[in-house]
Amino acid sequence: MQQDIFATLLNPGILFFILGFVAKLMRSNLEVPEPVLKFVMLYLMLSIGFKGGVSLYEAPLFGDGLLIVGFILLMSALVALYSFYLLRRRFGDADAAAIGATFGSNSTLTYITAVGFLTATGVSFGGYMTVALVVMETPAIIISILLARSYQQNNSRIGRARLRIVMRKAITDGTLMVLIGSMIIGWLLMELGQEASPLAAFISGDMFTGMLIFFLMYMGTVVGGQVRALRGFPLSLVAFSLLAPVVNAMLAFGFARVMGLQPGDAYLLMILCASASYIVAPVLLREGLPEASPERYLTMSMAFAFPLNIVLGIPVYWWVVQTFL
Repeated sequence: MQQDIFATLLNPGILFFILGFVAKLMRSNLEVPEPVLKFVMLYLMLSIGFKGGVSLYEAPLFGDGLLIVGFILLMSALVALYSFYLLRRRFGDADAAAIGATFGSNSTLTYITAVGFLTATGVSFGGYMTVALVVMETPAIIISILLARSYQQNNSRIGRARLRIVMRKAITDGTLMVLIGSMIIGWLLMELGQEASPLAAFISGDMFTGMLIFFLMYMGTVVGGQVRALRGFPLSLVAFSLLAPVVNAMLAFGFARVMGLQPGDAYLLMILCASASYIVAPVLLREGLPEASPERYLTMSMAFAFPLNIVLGIPVYWWVVQTFL
């Protein structure tokens, strides 16, 4: 067992994440230009969306797919609710709701890293998992904003206006549109009988792996840069950041085992439920809950939940699936 987990920890993406992290701790000047980052992120969205659309054509959204999407919606709501009621008395309505929104949503990069791991190990999974990724992006955010507003006195006109802004931005978010659009294009090309092979070299294989590793190295520098800012951070929020992903992953595993899901689908379901958003949710929360503290919910998702899932979650959750599913 220890050898299997250790071998998985030697995944190149994890090692390059650690490299970026260590470089920042050593105060290296390692940086990646913003335009390059945007290109890499859009490429990863396009690649995973297109491949998801092709896979969705081959394995339509029936049976396991519908079960998984339904469970994802349930988990997104559940995480938002239990986070809010656990934390609101100590940290206030706005911060508790924002934390619930962050942990009830997901990290697309964590999902993409897990997909890269499964692809490298030759494990298949359904294209409906990309649908689950998309579906989980915003329900917890909307539920959390409604929860916070319901406990505030001036929640009518201002609350509804902000919620409309959040929903519009959620629908028109650029990276999400690329993800959804490329998935539709992949499915449509297969439906029209056109081959996806001309795009294969661009969206998969060595190029995809290289782009993913590059972005993970950058994320290592981001997390490493936050370490010095963690002094005095509430220990109860640190504990929540580390325990909530594990609890959510185990709930997902229990569902996968009861439903008899395939190993690849069960693994990605655990990853989705364990991850926390650090891009989409914070952007939308700035509009929907401007009084919430980004120093709390963004730090929790990026400095604690993200490295936990990348460094330990990816190998350990896979070992759990292989051993107990």
